[in-house]
Amino acid sequence: MVSPRAVYHFVSPEKEVNAGLWSLFAGAAVFLGIRLWCKLTRRNGLWWDDYILILAWANLLATDSVITHEMATGYVTKTWNDRMLILISVSSCGTLLGQAWSKSAFAVSLLRITNRWQQGILWFCIVTLNLVAIVKIFLSWAKYCDQRLYQNYWRMQGFCVDYYFTQRFKVFGNVYNIVMDFVLAIFPWLVVWKLKMSSWEKVGLCWTMSLGVVVAVISAARIAWTESPGNERYDDYYFSEVAGTIIVQSIPVMRPMLHEMKSVLESRKLGDTEEGLRSLIQNQPSNRSSHGNGTNNGIEYIALNRVQVQDAKSRTLSQISLSPSELARAIEASHTRPLESIEASAK
Repeated sequence: MVSPRAVYHFVSPEKEVNAGLWSLFAGAAVFLGIRLWCKLTRRNGLWWDDYILILAWANLLATDSVITHEMATGYVTKTWNDRMLILISVSSCGTLLGQAWSKSAFAVSLLRITNRWQQGILWFCIVTLNLVAIVKIFLSWAKYCDQRLYQNYWRMQGFCVDYYFTQRFKVFGNVYNIVMDFVLAIFPWLVVWKLKMSSWEKVGLCWTMSLGVVVAVISAARIAWTESPGNERYDDYYFSEVAGTIIVQSIPVMRPMLHEMKSVLESRKLGDTEEGLRSLIQNQPSNRSSHGNGTNNGIEYIALNRVQVQDAKSRTLSQISLSPSELARAIEASHTRPLESIEASAK
């Protein structure tokens, strides 16, 4: 059976779609890879949320491959045959599963840091997200009552569902996914805000764990636009939501790695400063001309302002004045003991 398109006059989006979906897939692959690397190298191991994200990523790969095949083999035509309709249904089901699994992965992550009543809400979100996806998949393969174009041989036989109910439920499922993004984004604020850390650290951590709101806002704008009259031809871009959800879930796990990179850079700068000071000391003469009655030798003091040494507790001391020989001992001592005791020992 051949199904006519609702819109006939349009430009082929094949190049744009392929560029968009594979760019997003590459980004999701890179961020997910960094997430897994951070966990494995720190011996934290993988948990259920990581395995679910890997499953969602593999599903994204398969779905993108099907969409690419669609675009290359007759998607942009006036009519669709049964082969193309089957491919479209398969890619739609893959996208639905990807949406449910990627959001479920974040909810599973939150299960480890929430209390009992919060976990109850999270389990409700996980179950309902997957149930909505299953119902939408079921409706995608069902026959529609009194709709001649939806009586294909490859649809489920023996019964039919109301066409208008199906369309309303699809809209409900899209809106429900967006609502779940906002609900899940609230939980980090409920948990992190009670921790003993600075307000800036709380805000930063909460925002990195709530980046799913960005995906929700983009999805809401896309749905509002595609539901407008005349935009029916752009109804196959839901793969971006799956890739975006994988990316934003990987960013919080990268924070320790970024802190370590910052520490390494600061240590290198400190090392360069110490080497420069050593060179300066070696070039200084040990004695100067006498002052006053000539009985005391003048010693040139070098002001070491704002010397910062990051030890295990990241403590700093500033405004220390030491002689050249004392400065050399201070630099050596700073690697093994706090700077608070350097000036005392120098005296």
